[in-house]
Amino acid sequence: MTDKPVEHSHDFDGIVELDNDLPRWWLGIFWVTTIVAVFYVPYYHFMYPEKLPEAALLASQEARAEELAKIEAAKPKPVDEEADLLAKYNAGGWEEAAKADFTTFCVPCHAPDGGGTIGPNFTDDYYIHGGKLTDIRRIIVEGVPAKGMISWKVSLKPQQIENLTFYIRSLRGTTPATPKAAEGKLVDEAGNFTE
Repeated sequence: MTDKPVEHSHDFDGIVELDNDLPRWWLGIFWVTTIVAVFYVPYYHFMYPEKLPEAALLASQEARAEELAKIEAAKPKPVDEEADLLAKYNAGGWEEAAKADFTTFCVPCHAPDGGGTIGPNFTDDYYIHGGKLTDIRRIIVEGVPAKGMISWKVSLKPQQIENLTFYIRSLRGTTPATPKAAEGKLVDEAGNFTE
């Protein structure tokens, strides 16, 4: 077959239309892609749709979501410190050790029965820094330097601080021999300020 131009019998505005054969390389590519398409469509769209790019992307996103969920599950859950301390307080077992530590470290400022001397009264419903267990523990740990109370975090072990927290809370509602006048603000049963 020759590549000579074949003229059509008509022209338009002086432009002559030619009817040349397409190049063989172009026809070869056309037929190969047509044949590939006949197998491609059923293979990817009906037999193995998971091999399509969209399906691969979705599978990758699902795998990543599962991985993130595992990472999130492995993270430590936030602890409600007040609830945790309250559970330990209610469980008991701290009383003897706590009383011994209170006698050793707290009596000089708060009296043997918690009625207060230099420091505040622990037996009434009035607290300066809050009456929750976390508040009491924080004051033991940090101290109140402006009022002369030292920080006990260096001198006492964490368990001793926790036991003292429970013991101080247990004194609330008791009747001391010579109670010091109320200081601070009124707190409710849970230790939250009511004013």
